[in-house]
Amino acid sequence: MINKQMVLALVIHIVLGLVFLSDPKYSIVGYLAGVIVLLNIMGILIIKSGKTILGAKIFLVSSAVMVPIGMIGAMGARKIIDEEKRKEFYNN
Repeated sequence: MINKQMVLALVIHIVLGLVFLSDPKYSIVGYLAGVIVLLNIMGILIIKSGKTILGAKIFLVSSAVMVPIGMIGAMGARKIIDEEKRKEFYNN
């Protein structure tokens, strides 16, 4: 249930991390982006394993750190959380 916004955000985070790592003055930002990428991937893997809300929350929080670029992924993760809550509401 991964949406396009999350994939786009992950790609942008990877590219930004690589760009910042290429300049020694900003390498710390590149490492921060690397941690965010790892958390994004972890969130996606958790979503794929069936724990959709937990994975989406991890992706949401890790993407929100990269304001404003990360807001793309945060919105995509929020859509997943809303959809799961809607399903849960209708099933009860």
